[in-house]
Amino acid sequence: MLVDTAVWAWIGVLAMGAGTIPPLWAWYSRSSETGESHAVYYATLAGVTGVAALAYLAMALGVGTVSVAVGELEVVRYVDWLVTTPLLLLYLGLLARPSRRVLAGLIGIDVVIIAGGIAAAATSGTVSWVAFGVAGVAYLGLVYGLLVALPRSASAEGDRVRAVFGTLRNITVVLWTLYPVVWLLAPTGFGLLTPATEMLVFVYLDIVSKVGFVVVAVAGADALDRLGAERGLDADGDRVAADSPADERTTVLGDD
Repeated sequence: MLVDTAVWAWIGVLAMGAGTIPPLWAWYSRSSETGESHAVYYATLAGVTGVAALAYLAMALGVGTVSVAVGELEVVRYVDWLVTTPLLLLYLGLLARPSRRVLAGLIGIDVVIIAGGIAAAATSGTVSWVAFGVAGVAYLGLVYGLLVALPRSASAEGDRVRAVFGTLRNITVVLWTLYPVVWLLAPTGFGLLTPATEMLVFVYLDIVSKVGFVVVAVAGADALDRLGAERGLDADGDRVAADSPADERTTVLGDD
């Protein structure tokens, strides 16, 4: 065993805590300097790493693990993913501004993926592999949405918004694809990794996919000023795509 799993969990706490500082600082400084804080955007980013920090704190303290028939299940890890992955998708949606139906659909698929992972980890044999397969098929649908559906909406925004969205989307797709691979290699799958190695890899992936996402998003925060530049206003003063049907209009959030 390389290092005890608690050590890697504490590293996760420190990394996620540090990753929460940039969006909070950007939120505060922007509000002080310009009066336009883009609160929802920065709060979403801070929520990603903030929730992850709390989850790793629980794991470091040995909280959130339950005994199931196949062994120990780290429920807190899946709760973390159940909260933070929709927040990451929400931020991508805030940039791309798809219809509410598209964004809700992507988040719904994401929940199915996490639920499938929980079922697969808590069971064994055929049931476990069926649950993993359902989650895998759902993930293919999510990837399609990230690579096809959201870019269609992002294309209505300026070049800077598309560039930031593209970078964040690519980070998400590439790194999220590695999670099921680790799951297969870990004790939950073929058992080729020790629990400590599994924790190490998951901490690394979480740091890159969450802290890395947040840092890139904050660095590209100037794109927020360009959101909706090519959009009109509806009757309530909310910006919408000029060619969007009335039932698919996306209210602009975070512009205050």
